[in-house]
Amino acid sequence: MDLLMFRSAMVLCITLCLTACGNNTPGVALQVQSSADTPILIRNVSVFYPSQLQLIPAQDVLIKDGKIHQIETTDSLTAPIDASIIEAQGQTLLPGLIDMHAHINIPTGPPWEFAFPDPEANLRAYLYAGVTTVFDPGDSSDDAYERRAATADGSLLGPRIYTAGRIVTHPHGHPRTRIQELAPWWIRWYLEPRIGSPVANENQAQAVVNDRAGAGADAIKIVIDQIPLDAASLNTELSSAIVKQATQRGLRAVAHIGTTSDAIAAADAGVAMWIHGVYKERIPDELISKLVAYNIPMIPTSEVFDRYGRTTLGPITPTKLERETVPQSVLTSFYPLPADFDPGPFRSWGELMASTIDVRRDNVARLHQAGMLLFAGSDAQSGVFPGASLHRELNTLVSAGMSPAEVIRSATSDPAQYLTQSMSPKFGVMRVGAQADLLLVDGDPTQDIRQLAEIREVIIGGRRIKRQAVTNPTP
Repeated sequence: MDLLMFRSAMVLCITLCLTACGNNTPGVALQVQSSADTPILIRNVSVFYPSQLQLIPAQDVLIKDGKIHQIETTDSLTAPIDASIIEAQGQTLLPGLIDMHAHINIPTGPPWEFAFPDPEANLRAYLYAGVTTVFDPGDSSDDAYERRAATADGSLLGPRIYTAGRIVTHPHGHPRTRIQELAPWWIRWYLEPRIGSPVANENQAQAVVNDRAGAGADAIKIVIDQIPLDAASLNTELSSAIVKQATQRGLRAVAHIGTTSDAIAAADAGVAMWIHGVYKERIPDELISKLVAYNIPMIPTSEVFDRYGRTTLGPITPTKLERETVPQSVLTSFYPLPADFDPGPFRSWGELMASTIDVRRDNVARLHQAGMLLFAGSDAQSGVFPGASLHRELNTLVSAGMSPAEVIRSATSDPAQYLTQSMSPKFGVMRVGAQADLLLVDGDPTQDIRQLAEIREVIIGGRRIKRQAVTNPTP
């Protein structure tokens, strides 16, 4: 047994033991500091209304019964006798963040250290970082829908979940190729049937969609991209068949794309959203308007591809939120790469990611300028940590030319309207009667997006959350 196989085997054995003994994965700790039955009065705070891109200072906000009850000029409200009072001068209150490309049931350590995912730890990390709603377009676990129900009824502490369940892909397409090419042979047999749903013909397409619809999926995700670069992907006929069946079952289909031609093929098949940007190449100028004219929102997820591109370039400096939510042992485990780690056919894909970092910024900038609706999403996975990675993506969107206020809107009211299919969603907005999923931060994030990481309070459904970071050495 070579060193890599031995190391993976040991990690698997340890993980199985820990799983059998309970959830021992280190991570952030959360506690409900006050329930939705306790009113909260936030005094003298600046309130950001993302739908209007408007910041209004000196406001008092009263939260009752899990909802925003009143918003008035400071000193206009009388606190209920049993209210929890937060003095918030110099702070900004905004809707809780929405990650439109989250992953809950996925490990976040390096790919050469095989480990089972810890969904509950990931959910805590999202909420710690102020993410109160997630759309997970690819959860292969059998209990994805139970987790959604548990966070909805409050029995599991975490963000509101929308999920597509298992990804629909070619039998030899992404993400199955990761298992087929990289997983040790002794675990490949177990993982491959659990990673995505392979579709090779229209009968299988209809069956998979019917299965998802019957299980209660919120969407259907299809893959029209090649990872690695020579991988197979769904063709136009199968993509169209999947979208057609999804529509008949009342579901919207969303597409993982990589190139301009992928985006066009997905749009022509009838998908409702591109859940990645065009990340492999520069979009020709003459096709920008064509993509915008489809009137389909896009989730660029630039940061995840940047991360893979930087893998061999040296250690990546962790952000404040990464230091607070990820154990130091994990943060330092990505570099240097083990001498015996061979990415095989993924090497050329990673090299392409490294050479297209600026291309991705340019694509986002031109699409934004042309009027495309963009949503923020992280695509959390290996090295792209739940919660903290969304903040990285928000910074990346600002670097691509969006204003901080526009970026906040891309992670609040805009995706809330998409998820609820309503122009008046009950979350993601600052409005009397809306769900009290709120984020209180120091300073003004509409001027400096980095202030979103300076979190003072996370409130979900009117519950005030006490947050405890992981214990890491001071940098």
